[in-house]
Amino acid sequence: MMLDKLREGAQGKVAKVILGLIILSFALAGVGSYLNGPARTAPATVNGNDISSAALENAYRNERARMESQMGEAFNQLAANPDYMKQFRRGVLDRLIDQALIDDKARQLGLRVSDEQIKQAIVEMPEFAEEGKFNNDRYLQLIRRAGMTPEMFRDSLRQDMVRQQLMGALLGSEFALKGEAEQLDKLYNQTRDLRLVRLAASAYMGEVEVSDAEVDQFYKANSGRFMNDEKVKVDYLLLDAANLGKNIKVTEQDAQDYYDQHQDLFQRAERRQVAHILIPFGKDEKAAQKQADELLAKVKGGEDFATLAKANSSDTFSAKKGGELDWFEKGVMDPAFEQAAFALAKAGDLSAVVKSPFGFHIIKLLAVEPAKTKPFVDVMSETITRLQADKAKELFFAEQQKMADNSFENPDSLDLTAEAMGMKVVSSDYFSQADAQAPLNDPKVLAVAFSEQLRDDNTNSDVIELADGKALVLHIMGHQPKAAKPLAEVKDQVIAAIKHEKASEVARGKAQGLLDKLHAGEDIQADLTALGLKVESHKGVSRFAQEMDQNLLAQAFRMPHPVDGKPSVELVAEANGDRVVVALDKVNVTKEPSQMVSLLQGQLGQGKAQADYKSLIDELRKAAKIEYFTDVEATVE
Repeated sequence: MMLDKLREGAQGKVAKVILGLIILSFALAGVGSYLNGPARTAPATVNGNDISSAALENAYRNERARMESQMGEAFNQLAANPDYMKQFRRGVLDRLIDQALIDDKARQLGLRVSDEQIKQAIVEMPEFAEEGKFNNDRYLQLIRRAGMTPEMFRDSLRQDMVRQQLMGALLGSEFALKGEAEQLDKLYNQTRDLRLVRLAASAYMGEVEVSDAEVDQFYKANSGRFMNDEKVKVDYLLLDAANLGKNIKVTEQDAQDYYDQHQDLFQRAERRQVAHILIPFGKDEKAAQKQADELLAKVKGGEDFATLAKANSSDTFSAKKGGELDWFEKGVMDPAFEQAAFALAKAGDLSAVVKSPFGFHIIKLLAVEPAKTKPFVDVMSETITRLQADKAKELFFAEQQKMADNSFENPDSLDLTAEAMGMKVVSSDYFSQADAQAPLNDPKVLAVAFSEQLRDDNTNSDVIELADGKALVLHIMGHQPKAAKPLAEVKDQVIAAIKHEKASEVARGKAQGLLDKLHAGEDIQADLTALGLKVESHKGVSRFAQEMDQNLLAQAFRMPHPVDGKPSVELVAEANGDRVVVALDKVNVTKEPSQMVSLLQGQLGQGKAQADYKSLIDELRKAAKIEYFTDVEATVE
């Protein structure tokens, strides 16, 4: 009955009009999708060719790992700043664009690398070698671990080698003349004799006054100097694998079962004990080898190895024991020594004379202990600890996933997640990025805690993995933006700053009076006495002196040379506001070049090469069509 009424309604004029409008809307939506085209997925294009998100992500992660390795915690602090990381990411993208431009130029120039050159380069890579020889299995294993096929690796290597051809031709052709380096060396090693009259701003603080109007005006003009840090307060749940592991019990039977099932983990490698005689190279390597050959002949002739070792071996520690060394496995000794020692078949066998970085060795095999499985009693404690750690890790990951699921399904607060997991929500006080306490002081946590998007969404964060088997999820509960502190709070600081500026200006005026008299050729000794000032003499000041103010030092080395025995005189403002009258009496130039000349020559050549590279990139960028898509770029992490 109901279906019949629906059918009748569908045949009416009104229903047909509505149906027509619906069909039209779908049609227009379809046309719109064709007109709009596919969604943009590349963060940039170069001459119509995409720089893929995957390429940027891979390069970004590699560069970030390199910086973390070099800078450690300092980089993690920088990484907590979203603006810095935005610039960092753009820098990585720009390098990819530069590489694409270089690749285009190389293709235009017809640069090529043959298959044979690629093959030879792969064979010579030390990463793929075992015992000094290329190992195909290791090659395949490593490139697969990197997520590449042999074809992908070959093409990537070819691209790198073509790029190196162009860069080698460009950068390898630059050079610097020895005379250029010697001139720079003289400038670096130049010293100057100075006399200084210092007028400290602090000496004139009592001569200045500050009005309320000046305080108000200075505060308004310099409010950026008196800012509160941005602060947030958060609720968070902290999952700690160490706490989870406390309640995990592993029995001796559990350890026995694991031992029985994983015998390969408890293998002790073959060990050997040898004695050796070491003859060092000394000043005459051939004579040392001849001595070793003669000693080997004596041992083979029946003379006692231990006696000869005591009398001739330069390894005095082992020589006292007849050349005997401790037991060792493969991978411990020098490769040449180890190869010879493990090539001996049975106790008493002798090696030929073996050359190592330490000299020439004669090796005698004393005993062999074959590879064997360690007894359970020796590894039981270790196995129980291993099992506890493994189970704690499994439990940690399960609990971490549970925490992620619950906090996502209940995004408005952490209360329901805490209840589901039997945890307690921890609430922080307001904190800034500079004074956050553990575990909130982790750079990854700070980046989330000060995230504008998370604050606007008012939801729980994703689970943040920390070091040492910890994970955390947080909810921002309050935010205090960066803002100027009230004048009442910083008034004393404002007054001190104004007084210092005024006192510095007083010092400048008095110093200028002294300078004017010096320029006029007048004697200023009476003025110095009246002002309570003394002349400081500094002989042989270098441009890299650490004990002097860097502003003063830079200006002193810009001053013109003295003429006709008359010093150059200038007024310099130090970084702390003090004013200094500087008299340059003498410029000392070294007659002989230093040992740095060859280093400077190389650095000058490298500098010119880098300038050439920059010029090339600038020209290529001018001629290219480069488009950035910041919305896609921002998604790469």
